Amino acid sequence: MRACYAGRVDAEKALLVAGVLLLGLSALTGFVQHGHRESADVFARWRVVHSGGTAGAVQLLALSAVWSRFGPGLAANLLAGGLIAATLAFFLGPLARALDWPRATRVVLLLGSLVALPTYLALPVVLLL
Repeated sequence: MRACYAGRVDAEKALLVAGVLLLGLSALTGFVQHGHRESADVFARWRVVHSGGTAGAVQLLALSAVWSRFGPGLAANLLAGGLIAATLAFFLGPLARALDWPRATRVVLLLGSLVALPTYLALPVVLLL
């Protein structure tokens, strides 16, 4: 099956690519975390970025592996987009906090929450349909 057709990306492929990219970025933040081991507060902030990004990446990779069970269609594609957006927001929000960007932290986490709430509520419903 072709992942890209008529300019559209398959949801399964999008989840896989987003998961791999997030996993790579999360791994790199582990090096930043290690560089701040003398300051407990800064180390903890980078630990959240590293661990949360890794967990989000694993979630996206696992979902890409079982996405065929959701079936094709607009609802499944919107759900995949929401999952990717929410997961990235919950990586970028703590990243902004670790970089001491409080306004960006609030905005990213608020937008992530607004996307995550309907997405995660719809996930089991779409699976059951």
